[in-house]
Amino acid sequence: MVISISRRSDILSYHPDFLEKIFKEGYLEIENPFNPKQKKRVSLLRKDVTALVFWTRNAIPSLPLLRKLEKENYPFYLMISYTAYPKILEPNAPDFETAHKNFSELSRLFSQERVVLRYDPIVFSNITDEKFHLKNFEEIAKRFHRYTKRVIVSLFDPYKFAVKRMEKIEELKLLNLKEEQTLEVLSKIKEISERYCLEIQSCCEGEVFQKAGIKKGACIDFELLNKLFSLEIKYEKDKNQRKECLCQKSVDIGKYNTCLSNCLYCYANRIPF
Repeated sequence: MVISISRRSDILSYHPDFLEKIFKEGYLEIENPFNPKQKKRVSLLRKDVTALVFWTRNAIPSLPLLRKLEKENYPFYLMISYTAYPKILEPNAPDFETAHKNFSELSRLFSQERVVLRYDPIVFSNITDEKFHLKNFEEIAKRFHRYTKRVIVSLFDPYKFAVKRMEKIEELKLLNLKEEQTLEVLSKIKEISERYCLEIQSCCEGEVFQKAGIKKGACIDFELLNKLFSLEIKYEKDKNQRKECLCQKSVDIGKYNTCLSNCLYCYANRIPF
């Protein structure tokens, strides 16, 4: 069983005590997010876990647990989101130097292949327009490429509750780019990635990314897990995810509305800030 920690919350960053507790106990009960009365017991014992995949902005608060999991031979890799957006969009994200320091430390501890950079979602707005993204992505690639092999990109999905949050901010205006404008930005992002020897892939994206030469990828990637840890996972699509998603089937142990990053564009916080 592959465990996802987590699409729904940055548990590593904000809930390290909870993680420590459930791994010590060896299990947890998770609720169906759409039917809280439905609960499922998930074992976290090493013998029952095929692999762990972590999603986070800042794994450092949970570093003692990660070291422990490493000693106990849990196969895992980390996906770390870093977009360096203005504070108005992501008020609690680490600043550039802190994010860079943390990322490099995790890479040193666990290897380049096990620390994946996420530049997503790409939000087009009056303060994060095409020029912003090209300059911003280049700076991130320039500083972070020594510590990772892969970068994952995707576009902002305009969930109604996220759009409403943004519309409340007077100085923030979302931009609706034409396909050719989006294609130009994505093509240049791909060029930057190649210049810094970063393998680039998309997350849950379609034709415009393919036109830009960015291949479809899986965030929970069974091929990467097999390669890193000599596992023999056979691909099974996660039917609980969107149509374009290529992720390996997994069990997500997170809970919506528990992430404290408060990024305006986030789909995992469905309540007003």
